[in-house]
Amino acid sequence: MEEDNNKTVETTPDISVQEESKMQTVANSRVRFKIHIGLFVIVNLLLWVLYFTLFNAIVTDFTIKWAILKVFICITVVWLLVVILHYCIAFKWNKTFVEKELGRIRKQRSNQLKELERLKAQIAASKANQDAQKQE
Repeated sequence: MEEDNNKTVETTPDISVQEESKMQTVANSRVRFKIHIGLFVIVNLLLWVLYFTLFNAIVTDFTIKWAILKVFICITVVWLLVVILHYCIAFKWNKTFVEKELGRIRKQRSNQLKELERLKAQIAASKANQDAQKQE
Protein backbone atom coordinates (compact mmCIF):
# COMPACT_ATOMS: atom_id res chain seq x y z
CA MET A 1 0.00 0.00 0.00
CA GLU A 2 1.15 3.52 -0.74
CA GLU A 3 0.22 6.82 0.87
CA ASP A 4 -1.10 9.29 -1.71
CA ASN A 5 -2.47 12.63 -0.49
CA ASN A 6 -3.47 11.14 2.87
CA LYS A 7 -5.47 8.42 1.10
CA THR A 8 -4.54 4.78 1.15
CA VAL A 9 -4.30 3.30 -2.33
CA GLU A 10 -3.86 -0.41 -2.82
CA THR A 11 -1.95 -1.36 -5.95
CA THR A 12 -1.60 -4.77 -7.50
CA PRO A 13 1.77 -5.86 -8.87
CA ASP A 14 0.48 -5.57 -12.47
CA ILE A 15 -0.79 -1.98 -12.13
CA SER A 16 1.51 1.02 -11.84
CA VAL A 17 0.84 3.91 -9.49
CA GLN A 18 0.10 6.15 -12.47
CA GLU A 19 -2.47 3.70 -13.87
CA GLU A 20 -3.97 3.33 -10.40
CA SER A 21 -4.28 7.11 -10.16
CA LYS A 22 -6.03 7.29 -13.54
CA MET A 23 -8.42 4.50 -12.52
CA GLN A 24 -9.12 6.35 -9.25
CA THR A 25 -9.95 9.50 -11.21
CA VAL A 26 -12.33 7.62 -13.51
CA ALA A 27 -13.99 5.91 -10.55
CA ASN A 28 -14.42 9.24 -8.74
CA SER A 29 -15.96 10.78 -11.85
CA ARG A 30 -18.42 7.90 -12.20
CA VAL A 31 -19.39 8.01 -8.52
CA ARG A 32 -20.01 11.77 -8.78
CA PHE A 33 -22.25 11.09 -11.80
CA LYS A 34 -24.25 8.51 -9.85
CA ILE A 35 -24.73 11.02 -7.03
CA HIS A 36 -25.76 13.65 -9.58
CA ILE A 37 -28.35 11.37 -11.21
CA GLY A 38 -29.73 10.50 -7.77
CA LEU A 39 -30.09 14.18 -6.86
CA PHE A 40 -31.68 14.86 -10.25
CA VAL A 41 -34.32 12.18 -9.73
CA ILE A 42 -35.10 13.12 -6.11
CA VAL A 43 -35.25 16.89 -6.67
CA ASN A 44 -37.29 16.64 -9.86
CA LEU A 45 -39.66 14.13 -8.29
CA LEU A 46 -40.16 16.51 -5.36
CA LEU A 47 -40.55 19.46 -7.74
CA TRP A 48 -43.26 17.77 -9.79
CA VAL A 49 -45.07 16.40 -6.74
CA LEU A 50 -45.15 19.94 -5.36
CA TYR A 51 -46.46 21.27 -8.65
CA PHE A 52 -49.27 18.75 -9.04
CA THR A 53 -50.33 18.87 -5.39
CA LEU A 54 -49.50 22.20 -3.81
CA PHE A 55 -49.56 24.63 -6.72
CA ASN A 56 -52.65 23.13 -8.35
CA ALA A 57 -54.49 23.36 -5.04
CA ILE A 58 -53.38 26.86 -4.06
CA VAL A 59 -53.01 28.72 -7.38
CA THR A 60 -56.28 29.25 -9.21
CA ASP A 61 -55.14 31.65 -11.93
CA PHE A 62 -54.43 29.75 -15.14
CA THR A 63 -51.68 32.11 -16.33
CA ILE A 64 -49.75 31.74 -13.07
CA LYS A 65 -50.13 27.93 -13.22
CA TRP A 66 -48.92 27.99 -16.83
CA ALA A 67 -45.94 30.19 -15.92
CA ILE A 68 -44.96 27.93 -13.02
CA LEU A 69 -45.34 24.88 -15.27
CA LYS A 70 -43.02 26.44 -17.88
CA VAL A 71 -40.43 27.22 -15.21
CA PHE A 72 -40.53 23.65 -13.89
CA ILE A 73 -40.28 22.23 -17.42
CA CYS A 74 -37.27 24.48 -18.14
CA ILE A 75 -35.56 23.43 -14.91
CA THR A 76 -36.12 19.75 -15.68
CA VAL A 77 -35.02 19.95 -19.33
CA VAL A 78 -31.89 22.03 -18.68
CA TRP A 79 -30.86 19.84 -15.76
CA LEU A 80 -31.51 16.72 -17.86
CA LEU A 81 -29.16 18.09 -20.52
CA VAL A 82 -26.52 18.71 -17.85
CA VAL A 83 -26.97 15.14 -16.57
CA ILE A 84 -26.57 13.76 -20.11
CA LEU A 85 -23.39 15.80 -20.56
CA HIS A 86 -22.11 14.59 -17.19
CA TYR A 87 -22.81 10.98 -18.27
CA CYS A 88 -20.85 11.49 -21.48
CA ILE A 89 -17.91 12.96 -19.57
CA ALA A 90 -17.93 10.23 -16.90
CA PHE A 91 -18.52 7.16 -19.07
CA LYS A 92 -17.91 7.97 -22.74
CA TRP A 93 -15.09 10.51 -22.76
CA ASN A 94 -12.78 8.87 -20.25
CA LYS A 95 -9.61 10.31 -21.73
CA THR A 96 -9.08 13.89 -20.88
CA PHE A 97 -9.03 16.36 -23.70
CA VAL A 98 -5.36 17.10 -22.93
CA GLU A 99 -4.44 13.41 -23.33
CA LYS A 100 -6.27 13.28 -26.66
CA GLU A 101 -4.51 16.42 -27.89
CA LEU A 102 -1.13 15.05 -26.76
CA GLY A 103 -1.87 11.88 -28.73
CA ARG A 104 -2.64 13.93 -31.83
CA ILE A 105 0.53 16.00 -31.41
CA ARG A 106 2.67 12.88 -30.87
CA LYS A 107 1.21 11.28 -33.99
CA GLN A 108 1.78 14.46 -35.98
CA ARG A 109 5.36 14.70 -34.68
CA SER A 110 5.99 11.07 -35.53
CA ASN A 111 4.73 11.65 -39.07
CA GLN A 112 6.97 14.72 -39.37
CA LEU A 113 10.00 12.72 -38.24
CA LYS A 114 9.22 9.96 -40.76
CA GLU A 115 8.88 12.55 -43.50
CA LEU A 116 12.17 14.15 -42.43
CA GLU A 117 13.96 10.78 -42.56
CA ARG A 118 12.46 10.11 -45.99
CA LEU A 119 13.64 13.50 -47.24
CA LYS A 120 17.15 12.96 -45.78
CA ALA A 121 17.35 9.61 -47.54
CA GLN A 122 16.15 11.21 -50.76
CA ILE A 123 18.78 14.00 -50.46
CA ALA A 124 21.53 11.46 -49.70
CA ALA A 125 20.50 9.40 -52.73
CA SER A 126 20.45 12.55 -54.88
CA LYS A 127 23.94 13.54 -53.68
CA ALA A 128 25.18 10.03 -54.35
CA ASN A 129 23.80 10.25 -57.90
CA GLN A 130 25.44 13.68 -58.38
CA ASP A 131 28.79 12.37 -57.07
CA ALA A 132 28.53 9.36 -59.37
CA GLN A 133 27.80 11.60 -62.35
CA LYS A 134 30.76 13.87 -61.51
CA GLN A 135 33.14 10.90 -61.37
CA GLU A 136 32.09 9.74 -64.80
